[in-house]
Amino acid sequence: MGEGTGGFQLTQTRRGALFLGLALMSYVVVTGMAISLVPIVAPEMEGHFGLSASQIGLLTSMLMLTTSLGALPMGVAAARWGGRVLVASGIVFVIGLVLFAATASYPWFLAARLLQGIGASAAPPVATMLMTQTVDRRYHGVTLGVFGCGQGTGVLLALLIMPSVQAAAGYRAVFLATAGIAAALVLLSLCRRELRVCPREAPVGVTWGGMLRGIGAVALNPRLLLLILVNIGAMALFVGVLTWTPSFLHDQRGTSLAVAAYLTAGLGLAQLLGAPFGATLMGKWGKRAVMVAGILLMMLATALIPVAPGVAGVFVLVVITGFLTLAMFPAILGSIADVVDRPEEVGVATGYMYTVNLVATMLAPWVFGLLLDRYGVADGDSGYLVGYQFLAAFALLGLVSALLLVVAQRKVQRTVVGESSEAA
Repeated sequence: MGEGTGGFQLTQTRRGALFLGLALMSYVVVTGMAISLVPIVAPEMEGHFGLSASQIGLLTSMLMLTTSLGALPMGVAAARWGGRVLVASGIVFVIGLVLFAATASYPWFLAARLLQGIGASAAPPVATMLMTQTVDRRYHGVTLGVFGCGQGTGVLLALLIMPSVQAAAGYRAVFLATAGIAAALVLLSLCRRELRVCPREAPVGVTWGGMLRGIGAVALNPRLLLLILVNIGAMALFVGVLTWTPSFLHDQRGTSLAVAAYLTAGLGLAQLLGAPFGATLMGKWGKRAVMVAGILLMMLATALIPVAPGVAGVFVLVVITGFLTLAMFPAILGSIADVVDRPEEVGVATGYMYTVNLVATMLAPWVFGLLLDRYGVADGDSGYLVGYQFLAAFALLGLVSALLLVVAQRKVQRTVVGESSEAA
């Protein structure tokens, strides 16, 4: 163990990087589970409480709202208190899950999802900071690849386990069971020293005033903006497809809700495989190529979901979408350091990206629900067709941004080469 930045100890072995990645991944696992719970309990919510499709969509949107808004302050707090911020956020997450199970009122359902979002907001910025400051550069890919598997694992666990729990004991049992899993993972994560200690000193300039100045710097960075738009395109597809595909399979393909949830679990399995594959492919093709190819294929797959033949056709397209979402994740997260002007801006830029990301993660499931309310969900109605094309439009925005990012990065490289030649 050597000395890392910010006073942390540096992990210098592949084994240490792997186990840190697993500890950090556990927090993304429970986030993936939380995102997946609403589709599972939606029929009960609609039947027992009379909620509309847009109200159901808003339950997911509220989670994503606070997940996005909390990312920036969580990243700054982590620079001062280290991995303890992640542990504290896990406790808040558990409280939000228990509150949802304990209430029977829509306003309190929203409040519970807001708390869950606050708890989930710490994982990306805190994990990025810890991976950067406590892992030897040689093993960043190991930690990032393992960390990227968390969301797919969470989706898979929720969609494979929770439909049976819901059928047996209702929505309360679903959220209480998830709370128990989250609490156990938080306790297990404490085995890693990085999550129990504070850095011995905060990095220079990491203050609330410095944070505001840093936000101003990254907010005006055009290459970071393009990267953010790529991420928005990918996340809109992920959240929208995950939220509404079970209902689509039930309403227009005639599957039971349990079978629909199990089939959509293929998205979680695909994500579980996508992150390490994307990290490997990134080393061969480069980050930009992975992003362009990934967002293009995601756009096409999503647009075809409502017209795919039978349940099998939908399943294949959903799996492709899930796989590509996480295959792009290492390239997107790894590109942040490439597009900022100074290394110390990486943390602020990561938090800023996840904050702006609420445009996609909040709007996508909610507007999809509004489109279903407007155009209908029965066989022969066009609500799902319009909804999936709406998601594909987000991907088109991401594709254009990825291509512009390639052009911008090449200009920067030519400028650096030219300056080096002049200096020589």
